[in-house]
Amino acid sequence: MKTASFAAILLAAGAHAGPLTNAPASQRPAAEPFSETRYGLAISDPYRWMEQDARAADLTAWLRAASDHSVAEFAALPERAGFAATLEKTTRAGVRYSDVQSAGGALFYRRLDPNDRVPKLVVRRGGVERVLLDPAAGTTEVAAISNYSVSPDGRTVAVHVSRGGAETGEARFLDVASGRQRGQVLGPIWGEFAVSWLGNRQVTYTRLAHDGHDADPMQNMQALVTTVGQAGGRVILGNSQSHGPAFDAQEFPLIGATPQSRWVLGFGTGARADSRVLVARATDIARGRPAWREVAAYADEVAGAALRGDALFTLTTKGQPNGAVYRRDLRDGADAGATVVLPQGELVLTGLAATNDGLYVSAQRDGVSHLLFLAGGRGQAVEVALPIEGDMHDLNTDEDGRSVVFGLNGWLTDVAYYRATRGKLASLGLASGTWPGASAFSTVREDAVSADGTHVPMVVLLPRGGKPGRPLPTILDGYGSYGIMSVSPWYSPNFLAWLDHGGAFAFCGTRGGGERGRSWHDGGRGAAKPTAQADFIACAERLSAAGIASPRTLVATGTSAGGTLVPGAVLRRPELFTALVSRVAMVDVSRLEAAENGANQYAEFGDPRTEQGFKDLVGQDAYLMLPTAPAATDMLVTIGLNDRRVAPWMGAKFAAMAASRFGDRNLVLVRADTQAGHGIGSARDRLIAEWADTFAFAWDRATRP
Repeated sequence: MKTASFAAILLAAGAHAGPLTNAPASQRPAAEPFSETRYGLAISDPYRWMEQDARAADLTAWLRAASDHSVAEFAALPERAGFAATLEKTTRAGVRYSDVQSAGGALFYRRLDPNDRVPKLVVRRGGVERVLLDPAAGTTEVAAISNYSVSPDGRTVAVHVSRGGAETGEARFLDVASGRQRGQVLGPIWGEFAVSWLGNRQVTYTRLAHDGHDADPMQNMQALVTTVGQAGGRVILGNSQSHGPAFDAQEFPLIGATPQSRWVLGFGTGARADSRVLVARATDIARGRPAWREVAAYADEVAGAALRGDALFTLTTKGQPNGAVYRRDLRDGADAGATVVLPQGELVLTGLAATNDGLYVSAQRDGVSHLLFLAGGRGQAVEVALPIEGDMHDLNTDEDGRSVVFGLNGWLTDVAYYRATRGKLASLGLASGTWPGASAFSTVREDAVSADGTHVPMVVLLPRGGKPGRPLPTILDGYGSYGIMSVSPWYSPNFLAWLDHGGAFAFCGTRGGGERGRSWHDGGRGAAKPTAQADFIACAERLSAAGIASPRTLVATGTSAGGTLVPGAVLRRPELFTALVSRVAMVDVSRLEAAENGANQYAEFGDPRTEQGFKDLVGQDAYLMLPTAPAATDMLVTIGLNDRRVAPWMGAKFAAMAASRFGDRNLVLVRADTQAGHGIGSARDRLIAEWADTFAFAWDRATRP
């Protein structure tokens, strides 16, 4: 593009093209009058046309033009080149490992080498590594491994690959010894759904719906059983199944099998904290005729389940917001009672993994992970000492059932992987390379007081020198959805580039997250989202009171479901922030029913098919807040044109409305990536470009005179 090239030439010559500017008003998208009344609420939506498939070309053309303008503006900022150069260093500090699994005496994992765009799948046996699949080999297309799973004997791997960041793709079977593909692929499959192994020859998988061009593929999914290398299969769980439990269209039917049990778990789930839990015999599933028994409904608030022999362990928060673990003997029939094996305590329980010799329970307190072990699944819970104060993830049982493996990282320490056997910890020798410059940074915990007097946890990452004597350019991040924690340690090479430049990065653990258990989650979701927004506002006020930031230096950011939290908080109190970065965000949540992947979000945010649910959604909808907001702040809206989680038109509508309403006094810039989706599966070079642009914008706004 000529404009971008000219901006790059100016930057190379040391010149600055001047202050950031909006695209000309003449290039803004058309506002087309549209109004409706639902449940007594009058809704004006002049950009409703952006949702129409028939107008997709018009929307894409505008987004590309708007993005070209923004990228050219960012290229001319004096700080942009420095951020890009530092990101190259922080993201290439060493090998990065993820998703470690153990089977057949070998370790499997994804490995991102310093010069790779996307991770490879690697097997290690006897200390010798071998690449099984490099999705980038032989193509310039952005392809990435979304997930994989290994047969119990370790001889076959099912690998899911998606393209363009869209996350939807196919699973192929690879022979571990030769690396060759076995038979046909399975699909289409969502990137979060791994193939589950019934044995070494049979698998189950969850297939997206494909009932026509206009159908939402995230609804009416089916779980099937098939033989390795054979496409299709017999439906064993899901909405259109002819027998078995009924499933709503928006429920995801998932299967969880383990060699440690003759039983198999079935789940009904979605974008929510709880799951329905069902069990059936593995032999019946293998024949395609399972007799499912439902042991927990959504109302039972089950957040985790694991099988060990004939014992089913469930983690529930019903009446116990920090969680408790129950055990039931599946041989005793449907009316069998459950006994408590781990009662509620001060720790918030987060997950389960069963082994031949016991049960492991993950837990946390204000985001810091703990690991408990119950020998035999019945005994006294003993804490397994972890080597650092960090965040534990990828907890899963070895295929031989003897141990569990998991990753552990700190705020300033990249992930390393460990094995726990009989409650004893050992390193797997897979430690990702931490950028050496991270050792100069520090963390501090802050406590914000929300409008109702509730204390809200916050973690701040500080640059060299620690707590400042003056306000720093600071990014405040919030999420507040699904019970996911914001203040659990998160090592990000991207954030390190901001710290290295002299800025601070803060994480606000608002209600709606999971920092303090189920009650904390419920206190900030659905109708209670304004309470979570008040928590975010309190974090902004605390940063100023502590001298870390000021309203002139504070940039707010919300990603994905954080769009129901952060933009609304900023519009309520724009004077607290110098800018907003809305990243692939749900900023038009009242239109979930029109969005792909929308229906399964109802349990978390509200059901638009009901009066109360629709009103709850309207109360969280930042797009609908814009017409009556008295003021705003400068904004950057990022969009992935291949996004299958959050409809691209949500961010587009928000940006268009913001430009129409505030474009004469505030920046409203759009950055749309044609080769990216929600950010999952994006290539490293595209992520570096996105973060360099984002940081350049944030720094420019936070350092204005």
